[in-house]
Amino acid sequence: MGRIQKVVMATMLALLVAGPAGSALAKSKKAAAAPAVPKTVNACGCYTDPAGKCFCGRGSKCGCPGECEPKGCEEKRARQMEREVAAETRKAAEADRKARQSEQEDLPKEERRPKAKPKPVDKDGVGQ
Repeated sequence: MGRIQKVVMATMLALLVAGPAGSALAKSKKAAAAPAVPKTVNACGCYTDPAGKCFCGRGSKCGCPGECEPKGCEEKRARQMEREVAAETRKAAEADRKARQSEQEDLPKEERRPKAKPKPVDKDGVGQ
């Protein structure tokens, strides 16, 4: 046998002997690297890692304020709150307008305020 063949045979023998032991060592390293804490998924479908970073799956949804949520949920909540405030403001203004109108109708005709007539506008768009 030539010198190169001896080196190749020795390398193959070393790999053959170390193969099962090497893979067992690699498995034990992977097992040690795995997190000891299981992932606890909240109602939104998200979880936090031990460092506190939030991760959400594809099927995750909003509905867990103050917890780990998908991106954009806080903005959606803020927009919804603005819509509700605007609706309540419109409702209050309408109720106020109706109350003033009914007050005017309850007064005798002599005491009613005349409705404001629009002022004529000149060619510059300014009232006279």
